[in-house]
Amino acid sequence: MTADKSDLELLARIAAGDQDAFARLVRCHQGNVFNLAYRFSRGRPDAEDLTQEIFFKVWRHARSFKGQAAFSTWLYRLAVNACLNYRKKKKSRPESLPLPGDLAADTDAAGAEIIERERQRILDQAVDALPVRQKMVLILAHFESKSYEEIAAIMNISISAVETLLFRARQNLGKILKPLKNKGAW
Repeated sequence: MTADKSDLELLARIAAGDQDAFARLVRCHQGNVFNLAYRFSRGRPDAEDLTQEIFFKVWRHARSFKGQAAFSTWLYRLAVNACLNYRKKKKSRPESLPLPGDLAADTDAAGAEIIERERQRILDQAVDALPVRQKMVLILAHFESKSYEEIAAIMNISISAVETLLFRARQNLGKILKPLKNKGAW
């Protein structure tokens, strides 16, 4: 039995009110949903809340699944919409990136780890500073390893729109990180 067929059977049972089927579906997909929510929200408590909200929507909308797309596409679409709504509700966006101190000064092993953590923090802030749809396409493409076709289906946009959003996201990341690169911190 394929995973998608199994998911569809579970979804049919969920639509009939089967809580065991729901628990099984959650166990099967919660890791991927949580990872997406975490990459988008950048915080464990928010990611946990988003994950719970997403699976609540699966429970609530199980009957509305028409099978026009793969279950995984439908689930990711619910997740993406929840993340986008989260961003609208939160409405907090970093004004600017704080410039780190001299990251190249410390070259020992502990210093290298600190430098790497600082670079990751800066990159996370840069991704957070992107317009919300660019951020989502970037996360789906680079962190979730989704194809352009999958992203288009998940976000309900054309493949050319995916390409454009991804191009602009990369371009904007370059602009955001350029001052750091010029200072030798990147």
